[in-house]
Amino acid sequence: WAPDADADPAAVATLYEALVTVVRLVAPAAPFVSDAIHRRLTGRSVHLATFPEERAGRQPELDDAMATVRRLASMTRNVRDGAALRTRQPLAELRVAVPAAMTGSAFDACLALLAREVNVKSVTIVASDAELVTLKGKPNFRSLGKVYGKETPLAAAGVQRLAPEQLVELENGATVTLSGDGTTFEYRPDDVVVERHVTTDWLVQADEALVVALNPEISTDLRQEGLARELVNRVQRLRKDAGYDYTTRVALAITGPDDVLAAARAFDTFIAGETLARRLDIGDELSDPDVREAVDIDGRSVVIMLARFESEDAAN
Repeated sequence: WAPDADADPAAVATLYEALVTVVRLVAPAAPFVSDAIHRRLTGRSVHLATFPEERAGRQPELDDAMATVRRLASMTRNVRDGAALRTRQPLAELRVAVPAAMTGSAFDACLALLAREVNVKSVTIVASDAELVTLKGKPNFRSLGKVYGKETPLAAAGVQRLAPEQLVELENGATVTLSGDGTTFEYRPDDVVVERHVTTDWLVQADEALVVALNPEISTDLRQEGLARELVNRVQRLRKDAGYDYTTRVALAITGPDDVLAAARAFDTFIAGETLARRLDIGDELSDPDVREAVDIDGRSVVIMLARFESEDAAN
C-alpha cells in the first residue's frame, strides 16, 4: 500500500500471484469463499481454473543469497540490541565479510534489501574479515590427543603459531601443516577452534565465516532522522487509539523540546507522508484535537495532537 502514490508493481504482482494460487489450492475445501475471491481477482470462477502446479522458475542462487542476507540481518540486529541501538535509529554504514562462494549477482541485488532491513545508509562488502577482526586458533585437546598422544601439548602449543591464512583454510575444511623446531604437525578442522577478536571500535559479530561490523557513530542528521521515526511510531499508535481508518487523513501538531521540533522540521515531508498528515503544525497546538497525548521519546516529553482533516478551516 502506497498512500497517494502508485504501489510497487512487483509487490502488487507478487500479492496477486500469491492470492490466486492460494484460493485455487483451497477451492476443494472452501468452494464458496475461494470462488468469491477468485472472481474478484480474475473475473472467472475458481472451479473452472486449473489446479496450481509447481513451475520451473525457482532460482537456487537467489534462495542461497536470501538465506545469507537473513543471517546477516539477524547478526546486525543482535549487535544493535547489545549496544541498545533501536532499529528505528538509522546508522551510516554496515560492513560485511562474506566468503566468495556466497557472493554473486544475486547476493549483490539483495544488499539494498539488507540495508533497509537493518536501517543503515550503506552496506559495504569487505574483501576479508581481517579488516574487522583478528583470527586466533584454540586447540581442541580431545581431537589432538587421539592423534598425537604424549605429543599433544606440543601440538597444542603449535596452534598459537598458525598464520591467519591457515586458520581460514581450516575453517574452509582443509588440513594445514606446521613445521618448526624439528617437529611437524598436521591439523585437521576438528583439531582447531577458530576464534575472532574485534580490532575496531565498530560493533562486530561473527557467525562462522560471516562477519558484520556496524558503525555506531550517530551524526546530527542521523539522530534527527531517528527522532523523526520515533515520532512517526508514536503518531501511528495514537491513530490506532483514536479509531482512525488506515486511510484517514489527519491534521497533526507536535510540541516539545527544541531538538525534537528541529528533527520534525527537517523530516516534515517524511512524517506527513507516513502518518497521512495533510496539515502538520510543529511547535503549535490544534485548538480542538480528537487526541492529545504526552509521549516519551528517548527521555523527552513530547505532546502529539491529532484531528481528522477535512479542510484547513475544519482542522483549526
